[in-house]
Amino acid sequence: MKKFKLLNLSIVFVLLIQFGFGQIKVSEEIQPSQIALGDSSKLYLVDFWATWCGPCVHAKKYLTALQKQIPNDFYVVSLTEESPDVVRKFLKRKPSDLAIAIDYDRETFKKYNIRSLPESKLFNAQGELLWEGHPSNLSASDIKRFQGRNSSRIAVKEFIKIEAYKKEKISETIYEPGDDFEILDSKRSSGILEVKKQSDYTSYEGDLESILAFLLNAGNDQINLDPIVQNKFYILNVMNDSRKNKNLVKHILRNLKLKLESSSQKGEAIVLKAETPKFWDTNQIDWGKNNPKYLIDDAQIQADNVSFEEITYRLANLTRLPVIAEASDYKSLHDWQIHYKYYKLMQSDLLDNFGIVTEKKHLEYPVYSIQKKTP
Repeated sequence: MKKFKLLNLSIVFVLLIQFGFGQIKVSEEIQPSQIALGDSSKLYLVDFWATWCGPCVHAKKYLTALQKQIPNDFYVVSLTEESPDVVRKFLKRKPSDLAIAIDYDRETFKKYNIRSLPESKLFNAQGELLWEGHPSNLSASDIKRFQGRNSSRIAVKEFIKIEAYKKEKISETIYEPGDDFEILDSKRSSGILEVKKQSDYTSYEGDLESILAFLLNAGNDQINLDPIVQNKFYILNVMNDSRKNKNLVKHILRNLKLKLESSSQKGEAIVLKAETPKFWDTNQIDWGKNNPKYLIDDAQIQADNVSFEEITYRLANLTRLPVIAEASDYKSLHDWQIHYKYYKLMQSDLLDNFGIVTEKKHLEYPVYSIQKKTP
């Protein structure tokens, strides 16, 4: 009798492993795989990505080829923390045959501590992590080797568990900073810099490098953090009428006990002149209030209600070149659609659509070193 009970407990434990632990949670499935065969698999690759992440789009092409090469016992699901509306709009422009799902409450992103994109993790049917890293580093021979070592299978619908995300009703209470300037730790661990202009204050949320680069009118490549300086995510709130707006960088550095040293470097840079611009208004693109302001793929950037100041920062990071801008209208909000991958097309888009003259020049541009203050 005791042996019978022990056997039953063992069976229950195996079932718990297979159907309880061997799963990832998503809040919505945008589409199932159009390539993978069968309704169960031995291996599952979770591809963490975002529509604004150019390298993610390249990685997705590679994973599509990999999924076509191995359609059996291998299932790729691309998971993003963005809103379903943004993802569907992106897929209309850039269709994919991979499974696409939403992790809108970030449960799976947080569970696996996703800090940079693209990132992939390979699991077996029991939910054991077999491999992790940049998706392009996983080869077909790696997958076939893992297939040979793992015989158990689990149904797709059991491994990818959909738990509908219900938005809580948000009160109409408007947040007000506790002071005219505050810098807070952010709960985010990935994603691009967000700049939100409110009626009374402006909020910047992103990692330290990105916030400083933006405020210094530089690209991230022009910021060098000392190895002992943590590139943490922060929320910076500053009242629009605060005197500290004149030198926000100084106040950030003082608050975080850091110091900045500037120097110059010679090299190629992009110069944008918008002396008599014909910027779009804010009615060309409308993605709603709670959606991201950007759609960035491997060739084009679209933006909804974004300043020229922000666009120059994005272009610096997308082209990996310093961008020097001269404009009569730098802060007001506009909609944008710009090709950035090929310089000639970007030059044409900026001139024809927005009246911005673009030149590549060899010149001196600033670079910044951020260090800890000595006690």
